[in-house]
Amino acid sequence: MHVDVKLSPEGDLYEALVDGKHAGQLEFVRRDGVIVYTHTEVEDEFGGKGVGAVLVRTALDAARAEGVQVVPRCPFVGQWIERHPDYADLVKDA
Repeated sequence: MHVDVKLSPEGDLYEALVDGKHAGQLEFVRRDGVIVYTHTEVEDEFGGKGVGAVLVRTALDAARAEGVQVVPRCPFVGQWIERHPDYADLVKDA
């Protein structure tokens, strides 16, 4: 299964597509020079298939490329970062 992730035209969420079908999304806002991840949602039929992980990795890789820090308000994003400590440097200190 290939997951294609695209940034929305509005620039406020990443959308995951599987075979052209909406599979999930990761919503965020920009505040004070950081990206705040607010909500991750995966459609039931794609749950447990790694769609959420692809969304998070894509979003964090984009943040790293942009040189900004992140705030994982979404519990899924926070837990993913805990399981992948090589992304912990992106998290803005409180």
